[in-house]
Parts: sequence; structure tokens; C-alpha cells
Amino acid sequence: MGKEASTTTAYDDTQLVDLFIASWPNVEATGFRWGIGPYFVFPTSNSEFTGGMASGARREIRVSYCSGFKDFGLLQQATSFAYTSRKSAPVTSLTFQPIISYQLGEGWYLKSSDATWTFNLRHNSSTTMPLSAGLGKVWKPASGLSIDTSESGEWTLYREFAEQTQQFSLNFEFTVLLPRLLF
Repeated sequence: MGKEASTTTAYDDTQLVDLFIASWPNVEATGFRWGIGPYFVFPTSNSEFTGGMASGARREIRVSYCSGFKDFGLLQQATSFAYTSRKSAPVTSLTFQPIISYQLGEGWYLKSSDATWTFNLRHNSSTTMPLSAGLGKVWKPASGLSIDTSESGEWTLYREFAEQTQQFSLNFEFTVLLPRLLF
């Protein structure tokens, strides 16, 4: 597809993740937390331009460290194992999502969390490394209810063997944060 190509709107694959958060070492004393768990991908995409037309499983590791900045990292390794089309290519990839946020006060924060670096581990397969930056605010309209709003931009810093990659994107997010329920 060239610069003249039109955009495509479609559903992507369905993803299911579950992290088991470790209680070691003591989070209050060290500020360090980690988790590990499975990550499954189901081929529900309705376009050849989205999704991989393959079921897959991943291992996922999450590491976080809290200081003045809140630093996180999400590392995933994916391998496909079942395909819905003969056109589907086998997938073996490693993704890393660096997440950094800084609290400004009164609910405002800076963030860099929308970019995911993708390293496909097959010969001549794509690698992309985008960067992101944004601003957000958490609103508290009622007791126990919060709304998180943010906007951010993402720019692709590096790409190799990627036939079709967005160069720049602008993201707007609106999230309703429900109160924690105790059982």
C-alpha cells in the first residue's frame, strides 16, 4: 500500500491476559514489584490488515519500580500454534512496552505508555520501535468514582522490514475507574 491508500477500520484479535503478582520482595520497603503469567490471542480479526489469523500463546513478565517516577516494563514473548488461513505466517515475536508516569499533582500526570516495541524473531521479519508522550488527569466527580482522561502522541522512531507501519498517531483515552469491591 502506498501513500494514496485509504484507511481500513476493522476489529483486531481478542487478547486475554492474567498476571500473577509476586509478594517478594517487600513492595513497601523496596518499591519493586513483578508478575508473570500467560497471555492468549484468539483470531477474531475481520480484516487481512489487522490480526494474525492465528491463535497464539505468550509468556508475559511485568516489572515495576516506584520512586518519584512510576516506571514499569511489560515484556511478552509470543509464538503462534494454530492458524485460521493458509496465508497465515508463523509468528515468533518479543514485545516490550516501557511505561513511565510522573504525578504532577491535583490529578494531573505525564506519561509515556502507549508505545510497544516489537521484535519479530524470524529472519527478515519486522521490527518497530515507537516513542510516546502524553498528559492526563484523573477526575473525581463523586465519592468512590473516578474518571481518567488522557491524550498522547506516538511516533515511530525505528522500523525495519515493516511493509505498513503508522508513522504518527494521536490517542485520546477515557476510562471509568470503579471503586474497589471487598469480598
